[in-house]
Amino acid sequence: MKKIEKRFLFYFLLLGVFMGCTQTNNSQEILLIIHTDDYGLSSSHNQATLKAFSYGIVNSASIMMPCPWANDGVEYWKKNKDMDLGLHITLTNEWFTYKWAPMADKESVSGLMNENGFMLSNCQTLTELATPKEIETEMRAQIEAALQSGLAPTHLDAHMSCVFRTHPEVIASYLRLGEEYSIPPMISKANLDKLKKSYPELLIGIDLKKIPVVSQILIADEAQYDKIGMEAHYTDILQKLKPGLNVLLIHTAYDDPEMQIMTKNHDYWNAEWRQADYDYFTSDLARQVLKDNNIRTVTWREVGLEYVNKINK
Repeated sequence: MKKIEKRFLFYFLLLGVFMGCTQTNNSQEILLIIHTDDYGLSSSHNQATLKAFSYGIVNSASIMMPCPWANDGVEYWKKNKDMDLGLHITLTNEWFTYKWAPMADKESVSGLMNENGFMLSNCQTLTELATPKEIETEMRAQIEAALQSGLAPTHLDAHMSCVFRTHPEVIASYLRLGEEYSIPPMISKANLDKLKKSYPELLIGIDLKKIPVVSQILIADEAQYDKIGMEAHYTDILQKLKPGLNVLLIHTAYDDPEMQIMTKNHDYWNAEWRQADYDYFTSDLARQVLKDNNIRTVTWREVGLEYVNKINK
């Protein structure tokens, strides 16, 4: 209860500032969280993310606690607590030359590790080798690590979407952990509807009316990136947004030696891709597209206010 009360107090103090909570807005309004993943992955990622925030279009991020540059990211946040920073639940490690391990006790999450003790490379292998209990243990360890570092995460989300691509029990655990720690868990309407239809028993005890469900979660498409380039692709995504709460996931980093080595032998989501994300969302074009299409940007902190109020009633 102490953790919940502490977090409730934090958000309650912000209530007067963020009265534009998304749940109470006109249903025809286009709301958008422009969210950059993988904060804490590298120095390049941290610096590019902070620079993107300063430009004012990118307005939310999430940190990867198992990564070596997470501490650097935490220290910056402590000096800039208005930064909308969530927790990027990390269950896999996709890179060939850059590795990290689970944060939980290794004996309790052995199914999440390869023979060298590092996280597995993809969601499918994770599903085959790790149990739902092991995954929940690791998710909890990452939340605890974030809180112990001094962070006050504005939301939970999932690296490589693995939470939503493995056992259905994991999604339920993710939602329960969000409720337990008073941290809004990001989930799309499509994913929640699928779980409700196929595994309703897993949701017993979770008040679904209190979850801030996202209308659409969008991310750049590899085929479109190849076909028309990132600038045209993102412009098209923004122009086609529908009313409701939308989240656009991007990855801001520099195309520098650090990221080039880290993302070596990856055709997509590499240093060049992440530089393109940074370039677009620090451009005058992006700002104009948002204005022309009457898109209002909001943050997870704003969304979270109503969530925390509901679960603490």
